[in-house]
Amino acid sequence: MSMSTSSVAYRSLRGGPRTNLADLVPLPAPFTVYLEPTNICNFKCSYCPVHFDDYAERSGGLSRLTLEDCTRVFRDILALGRLRTLNLYMLGEPFANKRLPEFISLAKQLDVADRVIVTTNATLIDEAMARRTIESRLDYLRVSIYGTSNSRSAQVTGSKIPLNRIVANVTRLKSIRDERGSAWPHIYVKMIDAGDAEDNKRFLELFGPISDQAAVEPAMNWNLPKDEVNLSGPHENLDAEHFRHKKTACPFPFYSLVVNADLRVTVCCVDWEKAPRSATCVIRRFSRSGTARRFAIFA
Repeated sequence: MSMSTSSVAYRSLRGGPRTNLADLVPLPAPFTVYLEPTNICNFKCSYCPVHFDDYAERSGGLSRLTLEDCTRVFRDILALGRLRTLNLYMLGEPFANKRLPEFISLAKQLDVADRVIVTTNATLIDEAMARRTIESRLDYLRVSIYGTSNSRSAQVTGSKIPLNRIVANVTRLKSIRDERGSAWPHIYVKMIDAGDAEDNKRFLELFGPISDQAAVEPAMNWNLPKDEVNLSGPHENLDAEHFRHKKTACPFPFYSLVVNADLRVTVCCVDWEKAPRSATCVIRRFSRSGTARRFAIFA
């Protein structure tokens, strides 16, 4: 696998020195902000709230971020302090907002963060969008794969988009990037552990040669299996080593914030309903005429 010349390999980002939050909190500004380009997605993954029949209603409606609002958000972020990481994604498919490359370019122009990351299913990255993304100087593109066959992918995503379209889109993006001699973006392709060694091997063989890095990642636990709707997949996946040592408190609210496409702010990366359930924070809507002081308030 090749690697873009000036990018640090994505998985290496997690291997560097870690900050002890206990020594630093409360922070004057978040380390990381998730800014959601849209909460609209062309997939209806079985483990994601987007597949709920009442998703639009429960999430407060379907939204796309505008360039004007994106500019205001970036300026308010900088009033708080420069970020380590800006993630231009949350729940929807980022490329469903065609202005995404403009958001990236603006973030780089304003120097909002050390790195800008987009996570995508890659189905909407046609040639024109690939060129715009490369020109935006995006640092990291994370591509999520949901199966190594059309049948498995369709089963998980509720979509008839064939796997070979995703393969073609990723291949073309990397080819254009390399032909231009660009260092951006670093392409990281991931799939959740299928629980089948052969399936995991097929994924690595398929996407390893067309990316900078390909990796099989552990399952994400959205909730507990006893919850009304389990968003984690088969319960047996939660018995894996990754989940045996549970944290007594989530560290996310102490260093990160989420700004949703409708400009509502939350401190939880999976709070898709944007409904605070704790007295530890007050969620504020991003004011179109407001200042950084309205970004978020912690009790």
